[in-house]
Amino acid sequence: MSRVQEETSIALAERLLQLVKTGLPVASEVTDSSPAPDNQTVYNTKIKIQEVCNELLRSVLGPSEYTGLLAEAFQESAALHLVTSLGVPDVIGDGTASLSELCEKTGAGIQYLKVAMGCLLALGYFEEVGGFGTRLYKNNSFSDVLREKHPETLKDAVGFVCDEGMKGSSYILEAAKTPAEQQSQVAAVNLAYGYDQTIFDWMASPEQAWRAKRLGKAMQQLHHVVNNNMYEDFPWNKLGSPIVDVGGGIGSLAMALLTNERNKDLSFIVFDLPKTIDAAQKVWNDTSPALLPHVSFVPGDFLATTLAETRIPLSQPTYFIRHVLHNWTDAQVVAILQNVRAAMLESPPADTVPKLLVCEMLLRASAPRFVRMTSMQLLALNNGVTRSEAEVAGLLEQAGFRVEKVYEMRAACSIIEARPI
Repeated sequence: MSRVQEETSIALAERLLQLVKTGLPVASEVTDSSPAPDNQTVYNTKIKIQEVCNELLRSVLGPSEYTGLLAEAFQESAALHLVTSLGVPDVIGDGTASLSELCEKTGAGIQYLKVAMGCLLALGYFEEVGGFGTRLYKNNSFSDVLREKHPETLKDAVGFVCDEGMKGSSYILEAAKTPAEQQSQVAAVNLAYGYDQTIFDWMASPEQAWRAKRLGKAMQQLHHVVNNNMYEDFPWNKLGSPIVDVGGGIGSLAMALLTNERNKDLSFIVFDLPKTIDAAQKVWNDTSPALLPHVSFVPGDFLATTLAETRIPLSQPTYFIRHVLHNWTDAQVVAILQNVRAAMLESPPADTVPKLLVCEMLLRASAPRFVRMTSMQLLALNNGVTRSEAEVAGLLEQAGFRVEKVYEMRAACSIIEARPI
């Protein structure tokens, strides 16, 4: 390490220590008289800590070694995928299991599990009972979240990201070199799996139903990790009801919000494609029948040619579009927004100006690593686009909206509030 590298690394380490000491509240040091920590500040500090950790690693390793490490990083994802998909953490459970026992119960070859477990041990997953080389393993707090029944499980998320996500991304070069006129129709994942539909249509086939089921669970798990604070940080109970959840899927937003007593007076209209609405009604009947008086379901298509054909509910006080616009081209986004605007303004009450809320990940200079990595995944899976705040605002303006406020929360996503003009 050069003298400059050493000085830079020391400065970064000192900066990191200062961030941890001053920016993160320590539970043992918090008393009744302590000022309440500002949750948004703590969240922003965690993101800054990640950034400085990455800077420190780059400084210590230097360009060549860091680049080699980055190029090989997908091997760690492959190890995570192998071990999680085989159910190794579930086999270990609350006890211990030897390498031979794990191979016998999962049907995996010993060399595969031996190498994968060694890789994950170095990353902080599992513990090797008795020290290095015993090959007797137990779970720890990190490997626990890979267990299927864990309350914060990420098993399906890991399966999806490391299967469709990683295979799709492995064809990103080929997709980038397809003729320009074909790029909107051909995503990297199409090339990886050899189908010519959208990923959603592909997963809707009976043969791929298991993938669709896993994707649904994966999205819930990932949103819980990176966006769960959104339910607390945004003033939902101040919104006018009913809230039309455009492209609302199975209605997971409504379900999450209605379980909070503060939102007991809200009501929702979940709007999506007919097949999705059928699935949503089944989910609600099975899991949340007590909340059904607060929810109605409308099938339709927000990209249909006429307002009547879209069947978007008309003249409601609040419209919400979450995690939808990144799946569509700029022209399609403008068309969706124009259809929503037309529905909002069909015959609104004289004393009410309807409100549109758009919830998306926004690319900023300070965007954390998760947002930037997910941007690559969206591109590989559906030619999706993670836009900047200015880009989303520009599309809203093209569609006849004015941005009034942008809410930053303890979440990967932000909420943009807009009004029709």
